[in-house]
Amino acid sequence: MFFWLLLAELAPPPTAGAVPGAGSSVKVIESVAYPGALSGNRRRSLDLYLPATADKKPPLVIFIHGGFWLVSDDDYRIGAYVADALSREGVAVALLRYRLAPAVRHPAQAEDVAAGVALLLRDAERYGYDRKRVYLAGHSAGGHLAALIALDASFLGKHGASPKALAGVISFSGLYDLAPTWKVADNQRAATVQTFGVDDQALKRASPITHARSDAPPFLLIGAQEDFPGLLIDAKRFYDRMRGSGHRQIERWIAPDRDHFSLMRIADRDNEARLRLLDFVKVEPMAPEFKILVDAKRRWTDPPFSTLPFWRHAKSIRAYPVDQRFVDRMRIVYGEIGYELREWRLKNYHAIGLADYLNALPAAKVGHGDYLITTNIRGEKQFWKREQIEAYQPLIVVGLDDEKNLFKLGVFYRAFLEYSWQSGPQPPMMARPLGGFIHFLKPPPPEVSSQAAQFALTEDSFRLVTSAPLGGFEDLPRNLYEVLTVRNGCVYCHRLRGLGARSHHIAAATGNPHGGEALALEDYPQEVWRKFVFDQIAVAKKIGASPNEIAPQLRQNLFDLVNQSRRASAKK
Repeated sequence: MFFWLLLAELAPPPTAGAVPGAGSSVKVIESVAYPGALSGNRRRSLDLYLPATADKKPPLVIFIHGGFWLVSDDDYRIGAYVADALSREGVAVALLRYRLAPAVRHPAQAEDVAAGVALLLRDAERYGYDRKRVYLAGHSAGGHLAALIALDASFLGKHGASPKALAGVISFSGLYDLAPTWKVADNQRAATVQTFGVDDQALKRASPITHARSDAPPFLLIGAQEDFPGLLIDAKRFYDRMRGSGHRQIERWIAPDRDHFSLMRIADRDNEARLRLLDFVKVEPMAPEFKILVDAKRRWTDPPFSTLPFWRHAKSIRAYPVDQRFVDRMRIVYGEIGYELREWRLKNYHAIGLADYLNALPAAKVGHGDYLITTNIRGEKQFWKREQIEAYQPLIVVGLDDEKNLFKLGVFYRAFLEYSWQSGPQPPMMARPLGGFIHFLKPPPPEVSSQAAQFALTEDSFRLVTSAPLGGFEDLPRNLYEVLTVRNGCVYCHRLRGLGARSHHIAAATGNPHGGEALALEDYPQEVWRKFVFDQIAVAKKIGASPNEIAPQLRQNLFDLVNQSRRASAKK
């Protein structure tokens, strides 16, 4: 029953269907035996797809199939699908087989793969592919084997070969820690026992994460938005361990709108896994717009801002269990790409009490008074009366799981225009990091509701003052005051009557402030202000932003308020 269920889960989606054979311009050499393999042992052989190339040798991608080490690729044919797609792009592909568990247990699978890889590294001239561009790839359990062979040099060393001969490793939904302490699929746990046993040391030795090292080949880890439980967590932990070893040529990517199997539809031109793969093997560069996003993510693996300075107050920082309300809090930043949070264990977050932090700062730095102003890296401000929020136990969140710099987390965006009424070139990619942020242990009322200004805070974001920062709005009707503050947060980004903020974007490439500043509301041209108030959806669409819609019954009142302030300013 177990094998039947496994095959059902591993079968490719119906749209993939029966994988077509290679094109007529591709030469297929079947069942190339590994050195030392007994005659007729098909599990210890490979198939080689060699595209016809007129003027240069193609790169070679060695692909190792998945199936939790238990099931062959003959039925679900993901390898053949990958070979067909890549060979049409001028890439040579080798599909490796290996003996299956539980009939033969580890290290037989890794030994078979190593024998096939060594053969291919040795015979590049014989088959006509570029020996300097040999890449090792694998899907699921195949990703585990690819990573293990590339990191534990003893497997290839038995054949007189070295992982250093590999140009890179691509792991799709791979497994890197065979003794996970987080939730994974039941089939994964059962297959691990059948293949590797239950001995802790044996599982550790067979886990790629154990062998992380700085001199390994470049790695590309690709997961899927809807991958099997725990695989994204596993990939991130492996990535972190590799980075911690000093390895810097490793990247991870989560392909949106893909699952464990549709991830491998490499022929789909909208599949981001395809785009990253072809760029990694230097066959087809990424489209400029996509590359801008990739480069932004690369830049923010070492961001220009940090929450590490908060950790100077480590004695006051406590760990709290992550609950759904905390996850929802982070989704204010992540929005539609909240799936990226699935690569985190989300076990604990680390925070310092807001009052504790303020009390620990010298008055010369933070000031004094009953009112608090926070200013984030985008110049967005939040205005608080301390007694208003202290009952809800405000915290400054400065860490998540093992990560102490929350500026590594966040999203990127690119608008069409900087201002709706000015033409010009499209602005660059912008960053919206999580950073340090305010979270309340007790759910606060709406007037202390979540705002973007409560995120991306640094150690210098806090200032105490003695008088109400928004006292100049005390003459306003309650409903207009709320529009400006808690309901729409206008003055968290803009100024009115000289009060509020002047926010800006953060360029992803540099971390520096970039144009498109939120002007004082009185400074916008009259017709521009009219369109913003009464036709927000159209204005936001023109800029490429999300509208901050004002309640219809309050639009005229807000429009008139700003016009009155504009006239009053003109008289001075």
